[in-house]
Amino acid sequence: MPEVKRLKCSEKTKTLAELAEDLKAELGAEVACHEKLLNDHAVLLCLEQYYFRCSNYVALSVMMVDNGDCQEAVLAGFAGGDGLNISFGANKSFVRKALKVLEKAGFSEV
Repeated sequence: MPEVKRLKCSEKTKTLAELAEDLKAELGAEVACHEKLLNDHAVLLCLEQYYFRCSNYVALSVMMVDNGDCQEAVLAGFAGGDGLNISFGANKSFVRKALKVLEKAGFSEV
């Protein structure tokens, strides 16, 4: 089943570009998409990683927005299931890894 988390950071410690690089480096996943949007006020990052527990790739999309006062992020882990869409917790695990990276930068769940 898909896993979605919403995060917010009131005290910015890093730029969106730095956060995207941190996520890519610490997750060690394959980058499917890294797009800067809205004049660098938003970043879309799509990653995938192979999980042996479900014998498939799991996808993670991260949308981060800097609205001036704070930064917000949405993490969505999905795919990886077989025909029954059972990922054996791989989606949650991928999201949890990204959540830890962003928590180090001051983000917290909303």
